[in-house]
Amino acid sequence: MKQLHTWQRKIDDLRFRGFGGSAIQMHRSMYQIKLSRSNLLGSLALPIVFTAVLLCLLSPILALWRGIFEFWLPRIAPVGSVGVRQIDLGAYYLDLPYPLLPAGEPGNQLWWITLAASVLALLASFAVSRDRFLPLQYILRACLLVQATALLFFHFFPGEFPYDAGRYIGDALTMALIFLFMMPWGLGATYYVFGFALWRKVGLTVCILAYFILAFPMQYLLHAYVLHHMTLLFLPLLYLVFGIFMDVMMFVALYSWGMSWGRPDARA
Repeated sequence: MKQLHTWQRKIDDLRFRGFGGSAIQMHRSMYQIKLSRSNLLGSLALPIVFTAVLLCLLSPILALWRGIFEFWLPRIAPVGSVGVRQIDLGAYYLDLPYPLLPAGEPGNQLWWITLAASVLALLASFAVSRDRFLPLQYILRACLLVQATALLFFHFFPGEFPYDAGRYIGDALTMALIFLFMMPWGLGATYYVFGFALWRKVGLTVCILAYFILAFPMQYLLHAYVLHHMTLLFLPLLYLVFGIFMDVMMFVALYSWGMSWGRPDARA
C-alpha cells in the first residue's frame, strides 16, 4: 500500500513536468493577485495625495499653460490670442487659458486636394505589405474613414458645422484637465495594488503627470495651428484620433513601462 502511494505521487508529479523534465509553471493569465493590506491602503492614499498636490499646483499649472500660449502664438500665428474659458466649479470659477486662432470652413480647392490625397493614401494602404505593416494599414484606413465623413459633411452641409475652433480647443483642454486629475485614480486601481516599491509608484506617477502637464498645452496649440491653416475640415480627425484618444494611448504606454519594472511579488 505504501509503495502504491509512492508511485501515485510520482505519477502526479510527472503530470506537471514538460518533455524535458522541467516543472510546468502556471500561465500568467491564471495568476491570482494577492492583495496585501499595505498595497490596498496605498492604492487609496496615494491618489488622494496626488489629487491634493494637483489642486495646490493648479494655479501654477494654468499659469504655465498661459505662458506657453503667450510665448508661441506671436511666433507661429500673430493673429492669435489667448482666450479664457470659465469653468463653473460651484464654489468658484476656474479660468482656463486656451489658444484662440480663427479657423474657417474649407474652400473648393482644399476640399478637392484633401479628397485626392485621401484616395491616394487609401490606394497606398493596399500596396504595402500586409505581413509587416498590417497595424499601419488599419490605423491609416481608420483615419481615412474619419476624414471621409468630414469631406462628406462639408460637401453636403456647407456652413452648418456646429463647432468653431475656439470652442473645440476650450472643450478639449477642459477634458484634458479632467483627465489629468483622473490619472492618479486610474493608477490607484491598476498599478498601486501591485507590490512595486513606493518610490517606483511615486516616481511613475510624477513622470506621467509631468509629461501631460507639458504635453497638453503643446498638443492643443498644435491643433489650433492646424485648424487655422487647414480649416475645420480636419477638426474631426484631430478630435477623434489625435485628441484625447492619443492621450489615453500615451497613458497606457507609460503605464506599461511602469509595469515592466521588477517587483518582489512577481512570479517567474
